[in-house]
Amino acid sequence: VCLFLLALMTASVISFTGIIGFVGLIVPHIIRMIIGSNNRFVLLGSLVLGPLILLTADLASRLLSVEGEIPVGVIMSFVGGPAFLILILMGKKGYGDAY
Repeated sequence: VCLFLLALMTASVISFTGIIGFVGLIVPHIIRMIIGSNNRFVLLGSLVLGPLILLTADLASRLLSVEGEIPVGVIMSFVGGPAFLILILMGKKGYGDAY
């Protein structure tokens, strides 16, 4: 029941904030795979990598279109969807045991 409620809360937050809020869910897992499970370093790494990903997506959204801007959510959906699938697949193969 608790897992179902957490999934429901996460889905409602992402549906409200959009795919940009998805960065806050995926970046800490990426940092844990790179750095390890020490929460002090995960927090600092997330504070650096999260804005860096959004800044790169914003820059790409401004530079890829000639007639205006592509919404940042579109760029993030192209980045966030595959990144989430990679994290899921790596977790099933046992790579996720490090964190």
